[in-house]
Amino acid sequence: MRACLTVIVLCVVVLVPRKGNAQAYSLPTPAPLVTAASADWQIRGEPVFYSGHVFHPTGPNVFFDGDVMVPAGIYRGVPLYRDVSLDPVGVVYVPIGGNLMRPYERLRSGDLAGTVGNLTPSFPIELDVEVSAAAAAPEIPTSASAMSVEQTVSPEGDSARRAIGTGGATLERPATYEEPLPIDGASPGKTIVESIPPPSANRGIWLEFESARWYSGGPAVPFSADRFTPIGDHCGFPVYRDKAGTSDEIFVTALKDGPVAPYKR
Repeated sequence: MRACLTVIVLCVVVLVPRKGNAQAYSLPTPAPLVTAASADWQIRGEPVFYSGHVFHPTGPNVFFDGDVMVPAGIYRGVPLYRDVSLDPVGVVYVPIGGNLMRPYERLRSGDLAGTVGNLTPSFPIELDVEVSAAAAAPEIPTSASAMSVEQTVSPEGDSARRAIGTGGATLERPATYEEPLPIDGASPGKTIVESIPPPSANRGIWLEFESARWYSGGPAVPFSADRFTPIGDHCGFPVYRDKAGTSDEIFVTALKDGPVAPYKR
């Protein structure tokens, strides 16, 4: 009797999961809900203090971009943002309503001196060498009373001596020194030393509307359809006039369905 051997082959299939490639997607930064549209410090163009430094308002305004702008901090209840694609250190952005962001720039001195990021600085770059040179420069008298001049001439006329005293010190010039001759016989005029006068005006915030320049006229006020009548728009923002006001004053919407800011020409 032939023995039949039956060979049973078991095939075991081992299922091993493939190694997956996980991908992370960053979500855009949501648009700011709080803005400085009606904030007095923003309307007056005051600087912002952030991260131990002072940032000054510049321009032009830009639109909010959630793909590159990230929160940086809070100033007086208003969020500040940085643009990581341009200059995340020297410029911060303040939301001013209508999806607009106003740039505030830090003066480029100290650890920022000599740097420009990806943007041209709005203010001159102050190098440490210039600061030290200015501190070491001697003080120059700014008034005629700071110097006294005395001249004595002997009867022979050949021993002229000119003594110049400054701060109690006296210097003598040799006898060969000659006074410059006046032109056409005219007597030399009095020398007056003056300092550069400070700025006499600050025009502040302004906008162009109907071929005229309008300047900020104060804090924003609540909007009322009974009080204001529309007369046009500026960069997509409605412009109104007070029904009981004058033609030299307009009101521009600072925030959608929000207050309106006055401007005068």
